[in-house]
Amino acid sequence: MCRSVLALLALPLLWLTGCGPAIEVSKPFSAREVDYIKRPGSATVTGQAFFRQRGGGVVTCAGYDVLLVPAGGYAKEFVTRAFGNVQGGSIPVILMPKIKHPPAFAQYQRKATCDAEGDFEFRAVPNGDYYIFSGILWEVPNQIVPEGGALAEFFRVRGGRSERVIVN
Repeated sequence: MCRSVLALLALPLLWLTGCGPAIEVSKPFSAREVDYIKRPGSATVTGQAFFRQRGGGVVTCAGYDVLLVPAGGYAKEFVTRAFGNVQGGSIPVILMPKIKHPPAFAQYQRKATCDAEGDFEFRAVPNGDYYIFSGILWEVPNQIVPEGGALAEFFRVRGGRSERVIVN
């Protein structure tokens, strides 16, 4: 199997199996706390997700999925433990944690795919606190393990105002 196919498969597998330490979230997931994401809203959330390479180049989320996740207690604890900060941040691919989210967690998020420039958009977003999650991988010549990793960014939608979120 060619390395590019392995690289495309690597991110979802790393999120499931992880190479880094296992993360335990003590706060139970509460659907009631985050059900606002299922209500219609008037905001549009746009943005870009990208990693800056050591040499200064930029690799965007083009073609990768981006998740809009309500920032309830469970998500905030997960982000704090995984990224080291409730606001989010980045995790290198080799340090991505092992975690098994409750099945209901996936039912309270929205998914978009980044376009060729690394832009994403979510429409009809209700007021609330949210995270944007993205994963980005790229190959480096003569390396087996791809580079990149996971990104998360906290933001708020208030008063139905649209937001632009930069995730890096």
